[in-house]
Amino acid sequence: MDSASGDEVEAVIHGGDTPTVPRKSTKRKAKAKARAKPPKAQKQGSGRPESVAWDHFDKIEAQDTADGIQRGICKYCRNEYMADPKMHGTSSMLAHITVCKKYPYNREPKGGQQTLSFEHKKDGFELVATSFSQGSARTALVEMVMLDELSFAFVEGAGFRKFCKALQPMFEPISRYTVARDVVKIFNREKAKLMNVLRGRRISLTTDTWTSIQNLNYMCLTAHFIDDDWKLHKRILNFCIVDDHKGDTIGKKIEACLLEWNIGGVFTITVDNASSNASAMRYLVKKTKDWEGTVLGHDYLHVRCCAHILNLIVSDGLEERAPSIACIREVVRYVRSSPSRLDSFKKCVLKEKIESKKYLCLDVPTRWNSTYLMLDAAQKFEKAFNRLHEEDSNFKAIFKDDEFSEGEEENENNGAFRGNRGSGENRGNGEKRKPTKEDWGDCRTFVHFLRLFYIATKRFSGSLYVTSDVFFKDMYVIQLEVEKLLKSSDILLSSMAFSMKEKLDKYWGKGDKMNLLLYVAAVLDPRKKLDYVEFCFIRLYGEDTANAMKQKVKHCLIRLFEDYVKHDKNSVEVPNVCLASASAMTIDDDFDDPHKALASQFSSYMEQQYSISSKSEVDKYLAESCEAEDDDSKFDILMWWKNNSVRYNVLSQVARDVLAFPVSTVASESAFSTGGRILDPFRSSLSPAMVEMLVCGQNWLRNDVPISLRKAMDDIEQYESYDSDEDLLLKISGSPNKNGLCDFVAIGLRI
Repeated sequence: MDSASGDEVEAVIHGGDTPTVPRKSTKRKAKAKARAKPPKAQKQGSGRPESVAWDHFDKIEAQDTADGIQRGICKYCRNEYMADPKMHGTSSMLAHITVCKKYPYNREPKGGQQTLSFEHKKDGFELVATSFSQGSARTALVEMVMLDELSFAFVEGAGFRKFCKALQPMFEPISRYTVARDVVKIFNREKAKLMNVLRGRRISLTTDTWTSIQNLNYMCLTAHFIDDDWKLHKRILNFCIVDDHKGDTIGKKIEACLLEWNIGGVFTITVDNASSNASAMRYLVKKTKDWEGTVLGHDYLHVRCCAHILNLIVSDGLEERAPSIACIREVVRYVRSSPSRLDSFKKCVLKEKIESKKYLCLDVPTRWNSTYLMLDAAQKFEKAFNRLHEEDSNFKAIFKDDEFSEGEEENENNGAFRGNRGSGENRGNGEKRKPTKEDWGDCRTFVHFLRLFYIATKRFSGSLYVTSDVFFKDMYVIQLEVEKLLKSSDILLSSMAFSMKEKLDKYWGKGDKMNLLLYVAAVLDPRKKLDYVEFCFIRLYGEDTANAMKQKVKHCLIRLFEDYVKHDKNSVEVPNVCLASASAMTIDDDFDDPHKALASQFSSYMEQQYSISSKSEVDKYLAESCEAEDDDSKFDILMWWKNNSVRYNVLSQVARDVLAFPVSTVASESAFSTGGRILDPFRSSLSPAMVEMLVCGQNWLRNDVPISLRKAMDDIEQYESYDSDEDLLLKISGSPNKNGLCDFVAIGLRI
């Protein structure tokens, strides 16, 4: 019995799926044994072959046990079995091996030859059995093509196939057409997963449009939501073609996408300030107002992109800027125009002993944030530029020193001298002006002031952390700084602040022109609450305006809370409490059984009590003291609400949706960077459907990538700064950039 059962289980354990290494013979002897099938090696002094079970069990002889029965202990999990050869045999031990959780050959699914490998663990390495699967390898290859934005023809390259052959000879090469078919399969698989996650969930959206190299209009629709574990997520839903940029066209396309995904609850939609987007929002409010997940009839659906508003404010202010920026731009352009000029400038930096990690970068005049970065870096090298003017004859010939020009007197009164110095552009004789001390002073003033806008824009542009709760604080600080500059004695700064103030009043007003949800988000920050909003408005506009805004914000929060109570399955509908009580009392008159009447009255009483308790969640939250103002980087607002969700059952649901909506459209705009890389000049023949699969599929697959890479891929400033010359060389040479990708990826690889 032992021999027969042992052979059967041995076939299961060491069959075709999991080969075993011969214990006392070489591979050559094992092959000969398989052909001749000789009898198994016999145990010393016995006529029966030893069971294979003892390869996996340690034997304890009968004389070494307390009850005098032979036992076997599993070498992997240390389970003990009776193994007396006459009474028990080895069947139970052989059966145990097939299900032993610590037996390495049971860890992988059967279906191919397995090999031993080391798997990294927290406390070291563990020996595990792995098997090669053509299907799994092919899926991983196609996912690599999608994640790394590789050309489909990459899989047909001679170098790649040579690498695969060296890595795994069993891998069968695939063609570009197989990759295209597998991309469709992976897209459908990931879309089904995401649809399951979004089922019954209320989300916030961002959207923007883009014209590709194919001269086609693409629209990106991105969903933002906080899951049940209070983690913020961002998923691209659609990257699709739109016929034009008209409002109704965009609105109809968004509606079609929502119906395709079976999404019935949209909390907010964040768009930029184009007039067509306002028309699209009006269309969507009209068409989706009666959907099941609609909140307050879409009164707060439309959210303007705050980063875009800041851009408009600063751009208007810089139109009044002095020629100082222009002449600094010219000297930076001179240094960056050739390697020899750059070397000369470096020598001047060394002689002046300037230590700075900033590196000179040339701005794009139409983008104020790049102008800020240029000025921020250039101001640190004022002495180096002055030395370059002394030692570089070519620089001195091009840039004349106007600071002590004949017939021109310096007038420091209210910047009058700066206003008469010229534009810094080419003069009639082809000469340009060297920056003076006043120019560098203006530069430092600009940098100090624009830093507030730059930091706020970067904070608003995040998509991996909550942004709705930071808007009010940053805008309040900006408002205060603009008000201070309006009173400045410097004509340059006061005129710039005046232009910014006009644009602020257009979009901000006295706080009443912004979506009230932006203030509700600040109230739902347990470190600030409603008192913070009132405090800031008092300092800006006085007590009357502050009290009015406080009441508006509180009323908005209460309306949201009551709407969530009405739709919350675990709460009682507040508006129907009195009606339910009256109905119960009417029915009580017809009851013959006083016990049933009492039970009905008690039920109505408890419903009313729970409703009153639910109503008081807002008052309870606002009445409690604020959390301590610690370092912003250490305070996790989502974790706070997660820990207090039991105390604030309904209010936490409000907080989940309010904190999830983004205050900028950067999440959708960043997808156009991906689309531009996918649709480069060498791959412009891709169909719109395939482009959507690649962009969306990459976004969905990246959910499994470590957060550091995902964050790097969301950076919108690819050329913010370079710490050294080596960083610039890395960028030029095609080494991984801040996005974790190489700029030359897919160049020359045709689809």
